[in-house]
Amino acid sequence: MQWERAPRPGARLCAGALAVLVALAGAMPVRAADEGKSERSNGKFVSYDAARQSIAIKEAGREQTYQVKAEGSVLTRTTLTMNGKVAKFEDLKPGMIVIVYWKPDTADANKRNARKVDAPKVPKEFQEDVDAAEKAESG
Repeated sequence: MQWERAPRPGARLCAGALAVLVALAGAMPVRAADEGKSERSNGKFVSYDAARQSIAIKEAGREQTYQVKAEGSVLTRTTLTMNGKVAKFEDLKPGMIVIVYWKPDTADANKRNARKVDAPKVPKEFQEDVDAAEKAESG
């Protein structure tokens, strides 16, 4: 006499669910090229315009504007850190060295959307060197 194993009641359901997941994964859109890595720029903070949701940074002698989102969910707003701690855009002071991580705007190639702004703690000697170099460029 040969024993046959009875099918498990949930096996069909699991196999069906797995097939649906595999089909959905294949149908998911591939991320567009513009969703890749952020660009990085650094310079001196110039100003924050809350009404226009933008910041201005002086990079290599010229001013560049970045769009920011000060409010919203963690996934959509622009993150700002000062000395490694979360901060508000109103806390930035003109002349502070900042690093901006940004992506080009998909609707307007002339706009840059800031994903993160970092104002690191900069040694006084380095800040003086940056100030002297900037003064030499403009004068």
